[in-house]
This record gives sequence, C-alpha cells and structure tokens, in this order.
Amino acid sequence: METLLQDLRYAFRLLLKSPSFTAIAVLTLALGIGANTAIFSVVNAILLRSLAFHDSSRIMLIAEKSKFANPSVSYQNYIDWRDQSHSFDSVEAMRSSTITLAGSGEPERLNARWVTAGLFPLLGVNAHLGRTFRADEDRAGGSPSVVISFGFWQRRFGSTPDILGKSIDLDSVPYTVIGVLPRSFEFLRADEVYLPFTPWAKTLPDDRNWHPGIFAIGRLKSGVSREQANTEMVAIAKRLEEQYPIYNTGTGADVIPLQEQVVKNVRPALILLVGAVSFVLLIACANVANLLLARAAHRGREVAIRTSMGAGRARLIRQLLTESVLLSLGGGLFGLLLAWASLGPLLKISAGTLPQAFTVGIDRSVLVFTITISVVTGIVFGIAPALRATRLDLRETLNEGSRGSTPGPGHQRLRGALIASEFALAMLLVVGAALLLRSFSRMQDVSIGFLPDHLLVADLPISQGAYAKPEQRYAFFDRLVDRVRTLPGVRSVGAASTLPVSGTGGLIHFNIYGRPPKTPHDYIAAGYRAVTANYFETLGVPLLQGRFIAPADIEKAPSVVVINATMARVYFPGANPLGKRMQIGATPESEVPWMEIVGVVGDVTQGLGLDPKAEMYLPYHQGDQLLPVFQLSVVLRTAGDPRQQAAALRAALAEIDPNQPLVKVRTMEDNMAATVAEPRFRAWLIGIFAGLALLLAAVGIYGVMSYSVTQRTSEIGIRITLGAQPQDVFRIVVGEGLRFALIGVALGVAGGLALTRLLNSFLYGVSATDPLTFAGVAVLLILVSAAACFFPARRATRVDPIIALRYE
Repeated sequence: METLLQDLRYAFRLLLKSPSFTAIAVLTLALGIGANTAIFSVVNAILLRSLAFHDSSRIMLIAEKSKFANPSVSYQNYIDWRDQSHSFDSVEAMRSSTITLAGSGEPERLNARWVTAGLFPLLGVNAHLGRTFRADEDRAGGSPSVVISFGFWQRRFGSTPDILGKSIDLDSVPYTVIGVLPRSFEFLRADEVYLPFTPWAKTLPDDRNWHPGIFAIGRLKSGVSREQANTEMVAIAKRLEEQYPIYNTGTGADVIPLQEQVVKNVRPALILLVGAVSFVLLIACANVANLLLARAAHRGREVAIRTSMGAGRARLIRQLLTESVLLSLGGGLFGLLLAWASLGPLLKISAGTLPQAFTVGIDRSVLVFTITISVVTGIVFGIAPALRATRLDLRETLNEGSRGSTPGPGHQRLRGALIASEFALAMLLVVGAALLLRSFSRMQDVSIGFLPDHLLVADLPISQGAYAKPEQRYAFFDRLVDRVRTLPGVRSVGAASTLPVSGTGGLIHFNIYGRPPKTPHDYIAAGYRAVTANYFETLGVPLLQGRFIAPADIEKAPSVVVINATMARVYFPGANPLGKRMQIGATPESEVPWMEIVGVVGDVTQGLGLDPKAEMYLPYHQGDQLLPVFQLSVVLRTAGDPRQQAAALRAALAEIDPNQPLVKVRTMEDNMAATVAEPRFRAWLIGIFAGLALLLAAVGIYGVMSYSVTQRTSEIGIRITLGAQPQDVFRIVVGEGLRFALIGVALGVAGGLALTRLLNSFLYGVSATDPLTFAGVAVLLILVSAAACFFPARRATRVDPIIALRYE
C-alpha cells in the first residue's frame, strides 16, 4: 500500500508539471468516458434494471397471437384465460385511454387507465394516501371510485391531504377519490387517474373479435417457469379455438416477461448506441496512448537512470500505469460531470421514445461503471506506451545526454498503427451516421398522399356521459365544424377519428358482398376511419374515382364508404370497385347495413416510412351507428400561419361546450415529426458521436504529425540543406500522415461492409452497403486527415537548416 501511495504521489507531481499534456489527455478521456457514462445510465435504467415492482421477473404480459400482430386481448378471452389458467397467482387486466376532467378549473383531458382490483396487489404497489380498489368496486354497478397519481395530486390539488373522499367529475360522472399512488409509481406510461376495469368492460359487446385495447397481466406462481405457463396458455387458446371457431381460429396465446415487452422496441437502438460510444472511447484511448508514447520518448533518460539505480522493469511499468490510471480517473471525473449535464438534453432529444425514462439518472451503478471503465481505460491506453518506454538500450540512452532519445522505427510503427485504428473506427461511425441520416431524409421525403402545409390539427375526445346519445354527438361535431369554417383565415375544415401520419389507427374486419369467407382463415381486415364531409378536400387527398364523402351522407341516407387505392388494388384487382358493396364484420350479418363504395382516394400514409395499407373511410354519422364515435380530430387549412388560429379554435369550442377540452393543438408538420422521433433520436446521437470520433481522429493525426516534425527537425534541416524545396518537404509530411489515414480508411471500409449490415432494420430507402455513402465518407476522412496534416507540414517547410543542424 505504501508503495502504491508513493507511485500515486509521484504520478500526481509529474502530471502537475505538465499541465498542457494533462489537460489535453484528461479532456480527451472525459469526452470518451462521458459519452459512455451517459449512454450507460440510459441502458442501466431501461435494459439492466428490473422494473420497479415486487419480484418483477415473475410479472408477465399474456398476449394474443394472430396474423394481425396485436398483443391485446378481447374481454371474453381474458375472462377465459383468467378462469382456466393455473400457472399464475392472479391474472389481471388493464386498458389505457383518456378521460375528461371537468368541474372546478379549466377542463382537461387526462391519461387514464382502467385496471382490475387485483392489479395493484399483483405489482406490489400500495397507496401513498388512502387505498387502492376493493373487489366490490371493480364490478358492474360498483360505486364510481378513482385512484389518482402523485403528480396529478400535486399539480391539480396542491398535495392537499384531505383529497380522500372528495368527488371529481370525469366524463360527466362523479368519482370519489379513494387513494393517491406513490411518487415513484409509473406503469408503462404516465397515467393520472386509475378507474375500475369491470364496470367499463361490462358495457362491451359480446364479441371475441372486439379488441378495445385490453392487456392481460399475470404473476407467475412460485416455482412455475415462463415456459410452463406458456405451454398452459397455448393449450387454453387451442381449446378456445375449438370452442369458438368463428372468433378464435388462428388465435393463440404467448406469455412474455413484462420487462422484455417494455424494452423490445428500444433494445436494438440502445445496443447500437453502446457500440457507437465504445468506438468513441477506443479512439480517445488511441489518442492518449499516442500522447504517452510521445511523452515516453522524452522520458527515456529518466527511465534509464532509474533502471541503472536498480528499478526493475515491472516496477517501472507499474509506475507508468499508475500515471495512466490517474489520468483516466481524472477523465472519468470530468466525464461524469459531462454525462450528468448531457442527460437532460439527451432525454429531450429522445422525445418520449424511451420507456421508463423518468428512472434515468446518475446512481450508484453508474458511479461504479464510471470508476471501472476509467481504471480499465487507463490500463488499455497505458500498457503499450509503458512496455515501449521500458524496452530501451540503457547505454545508448544514457550516452545521448540531454538530447533525449530518438524514437526508432518500431516506435513510429506503433504510433502509425494507433492513428490507422482511429481512422478505421471513425470510418465505421461516420458511415453508420451517414446511413442513418440518409435513411431519415428518405423517410421524410416519402410521399404522404396529402398537402401538410398550413394545417392546424387538434383532438376532440368527448365525454361518453355528456354525449351518450348519437344525436348529441352529431349536433356537437356538426356545430363545431360549421362554426370553425366561418373563422377568418380558415379556408376549409374537416375531422376524422384518427389523423394521418400518426402511427395509430385500428383494423376492422369486413366482408365483400357475394364473396363471404369460407373459413375463419379467410377473414379480412382493413384500416378504419370515420370522417366528416370536406375532410379529404381539406387535406388535399386526390380523388381517383367516384366522389368524396358529402354532407348528405348522414345516418338516414344510404350507407356509403370511400376506400383508398391500396384497398381497391388488393380486394378488387382488375375491377372497378365503384358500386361494389361491403359490410363491417368478418361474416355477413343481416342486421349490419351494406355499404356501397362511392369513391376511391389516393393512399395516405399512416406513418413515415410505412408502406400504405388498405383503408376505408366512413361518413362519421353512419360510422357512429356501427361504432360510437367519441373522438374526432379536427383539421383546419388556413390562409396564414396555422398556429395563429389556435386561440380562435379554442374560443369557438368554448362557445359550444365550455366543459370540453381541446387536446394537443399542433400543426400537421409537428404531428408528422412526432411519428419519426425514434429514428431522429438514433440519427442525432450517432451523428453526434460520429462527429466526436472524427474530431478526435483529426486531433490524433495532427498531434502525431506535429510530434514527428519536431523529432525530425534535424532530418528536415539536412534535406533542405541538400536542396529539398518547401513543396518537397510539405509533400513528405502530408504523405506520411495520409498513409496512416488511408490504411485506416481501408480497414474501416472492410469492417463497415460487414458491420453496417447490422443497421438493416434501422434503414429506410438506403442499403447498408450503399457505395455512395462509403465513398463520400472515405473522401471526407481523407480530406480531414489532409487538413490536420497541413499545419505540421507548413511548419516543417519553415525549418531553418542552420538552427536545426546547430542542435545536432
């Protein structure tokens, strides 16, 4: 221990004597370690840390498996799963939506979750104040009770402790507050109110094809594995398929760990980011290793004297590694500060794409990681310079006197290899960033099927209590659309149950007149939208055949439907779909009206980068007769800046219903941008890390060539004395630097052709081995290396041979 303390004190004194070297090395390492610490803090919170629930490894999502890839379950299937399974302590259900809070204060739309009474006990969650639901409250006819989140309690009620027993108005129904959840509780998303599940579920139709967003959650019994539970659920699904062939044919079940389900969409992207920051750290290590090699060349005489006085090689290597680790710990300290400062902007860039983002932070695990990676980094970048510095000819080094040691060919080769490795890693990172950025650009350039400029959109979810009757809903939406149409600066207005380019929208079974499905395997489905008249005209969607939906297409008029081009091509190939009839439902039903196809419109994408799907559009009056419409999103086309119409839209709504909130008022461009938040997050971060890698590589080759010019001053002086022209000297220096860079670029291209294939799942409209991208990045790196060599080469051309030879 005493020897270690001596090494630390000596290393600390030496580093203080070289403040420029220490500052450059610490800053370089801080960038690499800070980037790794920031990404690890995200990975730790999302991928490595268990969900914040009791024994969360036993909590499972029980999902339906079908050709529609929808993990939600029908209420009837959930009941059978719950009653017939024996692998779980309990099987609970939940459903997410929104609900309107009215009464005192401004009306607002809240994130709401309907849960069975056993869900909170299953998660091991107790109320911060009051209690959670009892079984008698989670039944049809139970007293309306609500549990609220800690944040909502603070924000809306000022954390008043007498909230328990008070009544709040949700969708025009008074609910009694019975509990406040803990501050740290969040289940899959930030909900504000929780309501009993069964009273809502009992209002659903008795239809196993009906999937209103119900998810089943189970806790495995002690000693039961996921595989055993999955086998049982598959058997139950098979029995239900035999019992209900019309509804359950092709419908299976899958038991998935909840943690796996939560992170499955972000895991590949986070692993990609871990790889990117690891490359950045390796480049930083190579840079500092080069600095240490240069420093070791000047310390040759010191090492030789210590050796002659009896210091063994192992003792000297330990001293040099102590200096390296001390440098790295300094870089780790500043890197930790950089990571802490960058977490806020990083999470802001993620734009809600990271699950459980509220748990991301600098905790004990992150501190341990930073210390560990700092020590390992110090050893990695310090071992080669330490070995090289202690491998010397003692007599030759001492005889060189005060001139110091001149590095040999092996020393130069090592430095060149480090530079080549930096450029190879930088090539991989910059190619990856360029591919992601090109993919993101292609995604934004794809045709969306309408004109997004000068559009203001807003969601209008109405209360199921206040607007229980269809006539009330018609009157409200019609009156609002008519009122908004008269606003100054509004050119046209329409509304739809789901907006385009929103990444959402449900599928619904339908059948075509004269072509009933022969078996349940032949059931077909398409996207479903309920829209008002003038909706297509407002968006600028082209009419391909027939007509648009008209104001006369109300509930009492003949049933009509408009389909998109993809639906016409898929279900009516080679035929004119106009006049054909279709019906909502998997099989023909006498009580369901047949709808005549009166128009075909162009495809409108529901997500940037997604291929168009078959979709149908019903007049919302007629659609409400089949599926009650409790939400429409209004779309305004304006003459000027659409944001300037937001206040007028709110005022128009308040005239009609002052208790009705207007939700998510935004432009269509903002709405579209939200759907590409995840690829934008990936592209931005990889781009930042690639830029950092390029900067470090440029600094690295600049440092190597500057040092080379300094060491070769005498040689350059001799060359000039013998008649070498400045351009010859310039060419020699730049050529040497470019040789290292070209080797690195070649290695990077070879590695990139293999590794970028891992990006295939993240790319749209561009190949992972796109030759244009590889060529462009290679040229960029060569230009950067040439620019970095320019200043050392120019300095070499100005060497005074008389002064240079005087030192020799």
